[in-house]
Amino acid sequence: MIWVTWRQFRTQAIAGAIALAAAAIYLLVLGLNIHNDYDRSLAGCIATGCAPGLVSGFADKYSTVVMLTDLALMTVPGLLGAFWGAPLISGELAAGTHRLAWHQSVTRSRWLTVKLLTIGLGAVTLTGLLDLPMSWGASQYDTVKAARFSALVFGARGIVPLSYAAFAFTLGTATGVLLRRPVAAMGLTLALFAAVQFTVPTALRPNYLPARTADIRLDATTLSHADGIIQNGSSLVIDGISLPDAWVISAGHALGSAGQPPSAEKINTCLMPGQFDGTITCLARQDLHVTATYQPNTRYWPFQLIEAALYTAMTAALAGFCFFWIRRRTT
Repeated sequence: MIWVTWRQFRTQAIAGAIALAAAAIYLLVLGLNIHNDYDRSLAGCIATGCAPGLVSGFADKYSTVVMLTDLALMTVPGLLGAFWGAPLISGELAAGTHRLAWHQSVTRSRWLTVKLLTIGLGAVTLTGLLDLPMSWGASQYDTVKAARFSALVFGARGIVPLSYAAFAFTLGTATGVLLRRPVAAMGLTLALFAAVQFTVPTALRPNYLPARTADIRLDATTLSHADGIIQNGSSLVIDGISLPDAWVISAGHALGSAGQPPSAEKINTCLMPGQFDGTITCLARQDLHVTATYQPNTRYWPFQLIEAALYTAMTAALAGFCFFWIRRRTT
């Protein structure tokens, strides 16, 4: 049964091996460049404090390429689910070749188990072989950026990509079992996987553990690292507020020392179009603060384990559905 499964799957396996080799070479070159630049420019001063220009220059140099690479790696599980998982059973059901196996000595459960385990482990292994060089290559960049909880970095590092691959593959198999049409199953798999990958980071991940709160003083340093300053009457919102060694989930409106919103007159005085440095200096004198909810970076690995367990549970549920449908509803 394993040999038959391999014979049916060898074209996809060869294509996956070629793509893996090309991606591994690219990731190796990218990782060597990042490590060499880090050793030349930041390794000697990172412990005592590097000049801001060196740190920002290193981060800016690789921010786009790392972001695009992370985005590409995040799509790999979905593509494996669509091109490996969706046609796995639906192709045989559409062509009727499943009857040949079932009329032999192979039971339906054994037939499905071999297919799920053999190809599913291949999908997880391929994802892991991409995750390892990326985690190594971008490790120095991740240290400088200190943004391990960002959606792309979190989803392309650690152990969660393996659970994504298992889930996407089983999701593709389940849609194939249900629809029996490979092309329709591939499209539905991509759509469902994208929906789950959007919902989990935005709605579930921030709440894996109770968030903490902190008052952040809006001094010149904090304001200079923010993404933007937004005014709505007397309400002042600082977009992209940050805390050292933490993932800021949300931040409220700016408040004065007495806990009241600043007056619109003071805000209007400070907001100087085209003069960002002047605006920061003026606002820093107002003794403002915001209350932020955050997750400390010490929870990174607990969050990885929680999310991996969540996707593993969904994988098991989908696999159970496949066995139920094949044994009870498929003729």
